Parts: sequence; structure tokens; C-alpha cells
Amino acid sequence: MKKILLLISFIGIMTSCSDDLTDKNVDPKKPTITKAEYLFTNAQKKIVDQMVSTSVNNNVFRLFAQQWAETTYPNESQYDLTGRKIPDNHFNAFYRDVLSDLFESKSMIESQSAMTDSEAVIKENKLALIDVLEVYSYSILADTFGNIHYSQAGDIIKYPLPVYDDAKTIYKDLITRLIKDEAVFKKNAASPNFGNADIIYSGNAASNLKWAKFVNSLIVRLSVNISDVEPDYAAVQLQAALANGVLSSNADNTKLVYLTTTGNQNPLYTDLVASNRTDFVPAEPFVAAMDAVGDPRMVKYFVNDTPIPVLPAGRTFIGGTYGEANVYSSSSHLTKTFNSQTYPGTLFDYAELQFLLAEAVEKNLIPGGSAQAKKYYDAGITASMLDWGLTAADATAYLAKPKVDYNNAQSGATWKEKIGTQAWFALYNRGFEAWTSYRRLGFPVLKAPTSAINKNILTVPVRYTYSGKEQSVNGTNYTKAASDIGGDKMNTKLFWDKY
Repeated sequence: MKKILLLISFIGIMTSCSDDLTDKNVDPKKPTITKAEYLFTNAQKKIVDQMVSTSVNNNVFRLFAQQWAETTYPNESQYDLTGRKIPDNHFNAFYRDVLSDLFESKSMIESQSAMTDSEAVIKENKLALIDVLEVYSYSILADTFGNIHYSQAGDIIKYPLPVYDDAKTIYKDLITRLIKDEAVFKKNAASPNFGNADIIYSGNAASNLKWAKFVNSLIVRLSVNISDVEPDYAAVQLQAALANGVLSSNADNTKLVYLTTTGNQNPLYTDLVASNRTDFVPAEPFVAAMDAVGDPRMVKYFVNDTPIPVLPAGRTFIGGTYGEANVYSSSSHLTKTFNSQTYPGTLFDYAELQFLLAEAVEKNLIPGGSAQAKKYYDAGITASMLDWGLTAADATAYLAKPKVDYNNAQSGATWKEKIGTQAWFALYNRGFEAWTSYRRLGFPVLKAPTSAINKNILTVPVRYTYSGKEQSVNGTNYTKAASDIGGDKMNTKLFWDKY
């Protein structure tokens, strides 16, 4: 993927000098004019930043998935969301920082007129791409909170206190929008969209087909999520998306490659290196599960560096106690991979898609039976290993292990456990997706830590509670939304979470 200089939003257009005294009241460092491209780029970067951040003020999904544990301050692993206003920050990241910029960018592009035929095609591509990012953002919000602002979002003048829309209704509308966007990308495949302002797929003509694959893969994700509620609908949408073309290899992975310049570095570098903090270690439930099957990805995920921890007999690595304060030197650590300023931030990858398709087969959403499910399962594991720098031979050897082999009856595991466990391993460092896979499949079996249970939080959270500010400012609509979903609690399941 081509590394493209990240454009910072709200870059002003320099205006000419004037003798008008009102110019003296204009702060040149706070421009009032920007470009649609700048707003789009900023929104795109903010999406990835929010999804890959490990700041406990913004993103605690690696902790919810029990892939990481904390050292000095274990509050978030004990499911304290309000101390740092984590739901508010996640809510604001998408509504205020992402969707607001996308709405404004769209408005500016829609207002453009008097253009050539080729410019009109590019305009159509730009609007489709903006819509895709809007859909992605809403899908994350719905999968975090449940019912959310949708039909009245974005127009604060007309709807200062927006209602909460039904999440299942939103889901179906999101899929409808994606289908239309995919058709635009295919129709205009020979034309670019945002050019260098698209910092994920480069914005040239070839990127349209990349975005079309992402769109179809996102439809697969949403369809699998909704399948336990509306299986027939999910099957139709998923099969159509699959036929239209999804991510076909790791080369299609939806990633933003960060840069070394300040402000454009991967948030992991900022949180783990620049801050000079040691707040996180691998979580023991995750490390122990991988160690039990001798997963070769462990050397890519964990490291026993100085001081080397004392390892139990037969163990290769050791994680920190989940939900408790840990001594940093007593555990294995995160590998230096995460310390790179340019480490990519991923929104979707080929491995995730393959596990979704394996699940879809087992749910009879697509044909093929167990043999086809195994092919997707094997492909997901192989893609993950290759993406982490291992070889096809490593994957083949791993897949032959009795506890990994999809067809090995000795394992005693159900298809949900097999897929859920391996998806958990493959979705390492992609906490939100790992948490969603766990919520949908019920595997791996994760338990609330003792410290959380002592606070009467008996299960692993399956949603964020709503923004605290919403409760005070938009109280009437908040109260209705909380009632509609069954209570504004961390253990209230989303509409698609049936098991």
C-alpha cells in the first residue's frame, strides 16, 4: 500500500491582503474555509485512529476481548466505563469527529456544479466513498450501543435533540446503502475518487474496485451479525455480496499505513512508546489458550524480554492476570511490532472475512457444508499467519494439530468453539472485531474477573452504556432508547446477540 502523506483537516486557504479593517479580526491560524478533500481525509484518519487506539480514554476493546491486561490501573478491565467517560469519548469520536466531517464534505461536494462529464463521474465516486465511511461508522456505533442516532443525525439545527432509531432497521438501511455504493464503484471503475486524499486505497481508478471489495465484505459482516435474527434476509444479502466480489487476499486488506511525522503516527506508538508507559501486558486467558495449542503466532504477538519472567513448567509465554493490577516484569510483553510509528491500522482483513464465511456456511447462509466451512476456516488461519510474517508451511503444520484440525472429532469442540477460538487468535490487536466475534458466537468462553464480580458485574460486557451527556442533555430520547433495548446496561444484549 502506498504511503500517502496524511492531510490535516481544516487547512485554510490563504486569502489576499486587504485594507479592510475587519481583516484585523481574523485569526490566520484559525481558518474558516477548508476543502471537502481535507475533511474527508481527516474523517478517514479519525476512524482508523479510534479503532486502533489503545488509550483507555478511547478504546478498551482489547481489554473486553481479554487479549490484553493492565498493569498499574486495572479499572477498565474491571469494567469501569464511567470513570474516564469512555462511552462519551467513543460516541464523540464518531459523531463529532468523523460523521460531522463527512457530512460537511458531502455537502460541499454536492454543491459543486458546472462540471465536465469526467468531473461528474469523480463527484459520484467521492459521494459513494463518503457514504461507505458513514455506513461503516454507523455500524460500529450500532454494534457498540444498540439503538443510536441515525435518521436525525447530522442536522443539529433541525434536530438538536435527535431520536434513537431501531438498530435492526438501521442495519438493513446500511446494507441497502452499501449495495448502491458498490454499484457506483463498479460502474465508474475507470475513474478515480479522492486521489491522494484517500489515505487507505490511494484514491486512483484501481481503488474503486478495492473499495467495492471492502463494501461487499462489510455486507458479509453485517449479514452474519444479523443472521440469528433474520437468517433468510441475511442469506440473500451475503450470497449477493459474495458473488459481487469480496476481499480476495491479504493484498486487499483495508489498512491505513501511518507515517513517522508527529500527529500521523500509529496511536499505538503514541500510547506505548512516546508516552514511555508500561500500562499493558498480554492477558493470561489469551496467552494460555495459544500456548495450549503451540500457536506459532505467539512469537509475533509476545516476547520474553528483559527482565525475563518466570515461566510455569511447559509454558512458552505467560500473561498478566486479567482484571487485576499486574507487575510488568512478571509477564511476557507485547512485541516491538506495535512500537513502530508506521504500523498499519486495520479496518478489515482477509482473515476476518474467511472466519465470517466459515460461520456463514455452518449457519446455512451459503452452501457447502462442513467441507466448505473447513476451507474458509483453514484460509482464515493461513491468512492470519502470512499477514504476521509466518509461512504457508507454518500454517499447514498448525492446521494438522488435533486441537486445531477442523475435522478432528477428538477435539470435542463445536463449530462455534473452533471458529470462535481461532478468530480470537487471528483478530489479535483488533479488539473491537474480536469482541464482536465473541459476542456473536459465545466463544471463547470469557469470564468476568473476580474484581468485577465483587462490584456486581457478573459477565463480560456485551455493549457500552450510552453517553453520560446524552442522559442529561437528551434525556427524553435517551430514556426511550434505554427502555426499547431492555435497559441501558453493559449486559443488555444487542438485537443480533441471541446466544
